[in-house]
Amino acid sequence: MTTYGNLCSQFYDATEGYASEKEVDFYAAFIEKNPGRVLEAMSGSGRLQIPLLKRGYVVDGVDASSHMLARCRERCAALNLTPPELYEQSLENLNLPHQYATVTIAVGSFQLIHERDQAVKAFKNIRAHMSAKGNLLVDTFVPKVGADPVSVRAARLDSRTTIRLTTRQILDEHSHHADAVCTYELIVDGAVQQVEQELVRVVWYTDQELEQLFNEAGFNIVHIYEEKFYDAGLSRIVHAQPA
Repeated sequence: MTTYGNLCSQFYDATEGYASEKEVDFYAAFIEKNPGRVLEAMSGSGRLQIPLLKRGYVVDGVDASSHMLARCRERCAALNLTPPELYEQSLENLNLPHQYATVTIAVGSFQLIHERDQAVKAFKNIRAHMSAKGNLLVDTFVPKVGADPVSVRAARLDSRTTIRLTTRQILDEHSHHADAVCTYELIVDGAVQQVEQELVRVVWYTDQELEQLFNEAGFNIVHIYEEKFYDAGLSRIVHAQPA
């Protein structure tokens, strides 16, 4: 199985687009209060990064998926934006040449790091790349209990081409893990031309567990904001600073 491959990145762009003005405003407020270089960790194809770039901020991106980063470059080129600095790395092995005043991890992406020790390692690496008074902003979520375990969505790319996504989800409330087997099908003129499968595993935390996790990584939680940026549900954005 692939992870965030070519069909996934195309489907993501077609269905997610860019962050809403409300979401961009939220993160921009922190950048304005503490000016400096910004890192969007697990940046994907630039859903949040590109709107921040358009506002004139210096925003680097890091992601483990080469396909997602390629899509970000393509989208920047289409918008005549100067290409940002993009790094193909996991947060568990983060090694960048800059220090950052603000680091963001949007739309629950950090919960893809489902092993706790690796999550602590990732946050420690982020901490090592932040200024002493920097802001870390991590969007978190809790999966919907009782949701349909099988869902089908489609994204039309053009008059001939569609990507169909079938997701089969297994939710373990006891361990706070959810597995999703995602099948992407590229359909051209009604016929399946390519299939891509991936296994996505996410973990979620109680507030107490989040506090312990951040503290172990060298952060203090300042506040947890509750915002509704999109229809999928409530975002709980953890604002933390280096201890």
